[in-house]
Amino acid sequence: MKKKRITYGVSGMMEYQAVIKVGRNNMKVNFSDGSMNAMGVNPAKFTTSDFMVQHAIENSLDFKKGRIFIFQVIELDEELRIERPAPTPPPATEPTPTPSKMQLMMQDTPASRAAEEKPAETPAPAETPLEQPTIAEETPAEIPADAEEETEAPAEESASGKVEVEFSVNDDAKDYLEQTFGAERNKLRTRADIIAAGETYGVDIKFV
Repeated sequence: MKKKRITYGVSGMMEYQAVIKVGRNNMKVNFSDGSMNAMGVNPAKFTTSDFMVQHAIENSLDFKKGRIFIFQVIELDEELRIERPAPTPPPATEPTPTPSKMQLMMQDTPASRAAEEKPAETPAPAETPLEQPTIAEETPAEIPADAEEETEAPAEESASGKVEVEFSVNDDAKDYLEQTFGAERNKLRTRADIIAAGETYGVDIKFV
């Protein structure tokens, strides 16, 4: 389709401004150079080669009523190209993420394989009461003769009139003085202290 240069005219007007509605907007088209003389009437004219302006004028109310008319048409060598908006491509679908090598390695672990291969758990049998262990009667351990606890020797009265008591170890003598006379144990550090304390209480302490 060849492009055209069209001249539109308005009869009986020297100048004319047409207001043509294009969608929600208004387009003003100025017609000029109209004249009236003895040779006749020369209409006010407007020339354009813009296809969109031509389309708007020819679909206007003034053109349909005949106020605006086509005065002259010149076909040009230029091809008319009407650009249409490219179709909107469909939204791209997101590719399903493939598991990474590390995720595959984490999934293929001995624990996961064991969980997959583990058979269904069977209910555990009811617990039976356990037999109470027989408690053997404890028998006193035999005490070796050399470790036999040495007890206090019976108190005997010495020639000096004091009670004579024999001990083999210091602790037994300390226990005797502490329990019998209320002696302070922390002051009985040596055998000399023990013997001296016994004399104060009228006891002759001997160590065997």
